[in-house]
Amino acid sequence: MFRDISRGYTTAKLFDTEVYVKHLTTHDQVDLEEIKDKYYSEAEFRGAPTEKDMLAVLKDSGDWVEEDEKEIEEIKNFIDILRSQKSHLLLKSKIDQQNELISKEELKLTIKLNEKKQLLGATCEKYAEERANDSYIIKSFFYDTKFEEPVFTEELYADLDNQHLSQIIAVYNESFKTYSEEHIKKLVLEDFYFVYFPFAEDSLRFFGLPVCALTYNQIKLIVFTRIFKSIFENNDNIPESIKNDPDALIDYANSAEKAKEKMRDIEDKDGATTLFGATKEDIDQIKQQTGVGKSVSLRDEAVKKGGKLSMDDLMKLSGQ
Repeated sequence: MFRDISRGYTTAKLFDTEVYVKHLTTHDQVDLEEIKDKYYSEAEFRGAPTEKDMLAVLKDSGDWVEEDEKEIEEIKNFIDILRSQKSHLLLKSKIDQQNELISKEELKLTIKLNEKKQLLGATCEKYAEERANDSYIIKSFFYDTKFEEPVFTEELYADLDNQHLSQIIAVYNESFKTYSEEHIKKLVLEDFYFVYFPFAEDSLRFFGLPVCALTYNQIKLIVFTRIFKSIFENNDNIPESIKNDPDALIDYANSAEKAKEKMRDIEDKDGATTLFGATKEDIDQIKQQTGVGKSVSLRDEAVKKGGKLSMDDLMKLSGQ
């Protein structure tokens, strides 16, 4: 995967022939946006409805009303709020709960958006998106690594039957999925890759190319390398169990500075601290993040006191 990202293409088999799937650049993306605009105008000229037109029809029929649209916006806003709240959380147990809430809301949003997509049917936007996807595929397949011999022309691609189209799309999708953001983040955390961390600040040193000439995959690789390089440089005692888990590492780094600030705020002269609502796992992680050795779990202290803590007990634990 690292090899293919570095050289900017993936080798694949298409109809028993070796081909090269080019990794597209920002310049290719600009071309595709222009193609999408072209096909949108073409569909509109032929009389195809826009999404706005179809939403008006669906509203009149009662199949998709203002409340449905409002629900989508509310879910999106709620997800934004949950993510914002997570960025301020200190305890791992609370972060895990927030991640679970976010996943549930994202699933609800996906289901609702798919419902809307099915109801909208064939619109100018859908036609333009599909044609742009076709162009994406046409611009990706080559017989050579210099990308001078394309496998398809628009005419040849348009004449393909469904069976051949399905095979082409399957090969392309498999290649595309390989280079998802999640996979690239995991690649950056592979043991062999750490030797490349020092070179991530300069694309010329890393790839021998200026940023404007990089593929999207190369840009993502450099960005995530810088992110995780910063996390490892600025956080001591990262648990071994999360060093290869990109999402857990990011959550750990986000909470680490808050943990240090919290400890500075509440630490007394004896080094005792009290964190309300913290689990043992939370306490252990905060010890790793801050280097503070003496922390108190209220749950454990309550067990020692027969299940309850008095106000005097709480004041003593807080160093008062």
